[in-house]
Amino acid sequence: MKKQKTYDDDDGRTIADMSGVGRSGMFTFRSFKKNSTFRKPDDDETPQEDYTRDQRKAAVGGALSAALLIAGAFIGAGAIVIALLTLIWH
Repeated sequence: MKKQKTYDDDDGRTIADMSGVGRSGMFTFRSFKKNSTFRKPDDDETPQEDYTRDQRKAAVGGALSAALLIAGAFIGAGAIVIALLTLIWH
């Protein structure tokens, strides 16, 4: 067995109990699937309906327009900074 290191400033208190932590591969897909706590839907629950084609198009379009709006704001701010810096340096 490995020899325990001793430190001068150690007062013996437990800060974080790591005794329940397994080996380093505990978060692999296999162990996650084995220890999964997901519950299966009951028979009396109605499954969620799939989105229609128009609803999917609207969701994708909204996400793309939000991304383009944010990208445009960053590009615009960068252009303003570049314009101000070129005015200062000339």
